[in-house]
Amino acid sequence: MEPDNSLDAMQAVERFWGRKLPEPFRQLYTLYPRPFLAPCEFFTLLAISKGSGRTSGTPPQFMPFGRAVGDEGIYGFYINPETAPGQWPVMFRDDEEQYIRPVSSSFEKFLNHCILVGRYETEEQAGSAASVSLDLLEDLDEQREAGRRLNLDTEVLFGPLPGNDTQLFERLAKLDPMDATSLCHLGCVRRAFGDKTADERALDFFHRATEAAPWFGDASYLMADTYRLKGQMPRACEGYWAVLNKLLPLCTRSYEWDLGEDHPQGDIVEVAADALRQFARHAPEGIHEDELWSVAVEEDAYDPDLREDYARRLLRLGNLPAAERELLNTLSLTVMEGGKQHKRVYQELIALYESQDRKDEAALALFDSALPVTP
Repeated sequence: MEPDNSLDAMQAVERFWGRKLPEPFRQLYTLYPRPFLAPCEFFTLLAISKGSGRTSGTPPQFMPFGRAVGDEGIYGFYINPETAPGQWPVMFRDDEEQYIRPVSSSFEKFLNHCILVGRYETEEQAGSAASVSLDLLEDLDEQREAGRRLNLDTEVLFGPLPGNDTQLFERLAKLDPMDATSLCHLGCVRRAFGDKTADERALDFFHRATEAAPWFGDASYLMADTYRLKGQMPRACEGYWAVLNKLLPLCTRSYEWDLGEDHPQGDIVEVAADALRQFARHAPEGIHEDELWSVAVEEDAYDPDLREDYARRLLRLGNLPAAERELLNTLSLTVMEGGKQHKRVYQELIALYESQDRKDEAALALFDSALPVTP
């Protein structure tokens, strides 16, 4: 029998995730057993506690809680050792392109994001129940009360809509100054002006995005490529190198950003590696001797066997953070190719987590290892 959406149900999710739920998340499910807030259709707590939305090969730190309406993708928290308790960033996993990108810096910010984006995408007028309702609330008084109890922004609920995508990103960044994706889009808008002042303003946006989501490879790439345009090649190479130090699933595609028709099209990691090969003489001292340079620049960044061998060497050297990165990279690559070695890699990853007393992540990795492989 499905538990009700109260204490027992929430505790089931907390046991599965191994973490106490953020208060805004608990409040939402206390008020609405089956929340729907376009563009997110939330899973029931029972479904979350049984692993809905989890997939083999995805970093176990990704905690799915809902499906994107009209898109092949999942919303979820991203919780790593650097995440502040209760302040879990929300991510979107694109199941078609197989990458994960940031959405909001916290769940409370995510709720406001959903309302504004949902209203904008459906082109509804301010105050439309269809676009802002929770559980099909029918009148404005109910919507106002829901907004008050969930600490939603009144202007977002009932104010005028953005007139275009740029205005949307501006509103989102104002609502959430750590919205890395909106900051990156705004940087690309400024960069398109093509003058010195615009480039400096673009760099400001990209720097803010790297600070807001230091694990997101695209922000580092966009910053690096803007330095390339300015002719500051050593700084550009530093940024390209930073991309290669991110998780592959946390890097998207260059065509996700408005970088001009002549810009190379492809995976962010692939384009960054190509740039480092082209501008190798400008790379910071010592980078060429790093084994990651050999794996990702000189050889093949997308070869799971190379990544796994590199992870094992890092384990022997005691470099556990880099070893974890490479095991997670190996998992994402081997699942894309049909999962030939994913069971073995999961065993290595679980052993690493257990050696660090990261029991909750080990348990989630064990759960994910039993899921079917769907390349």
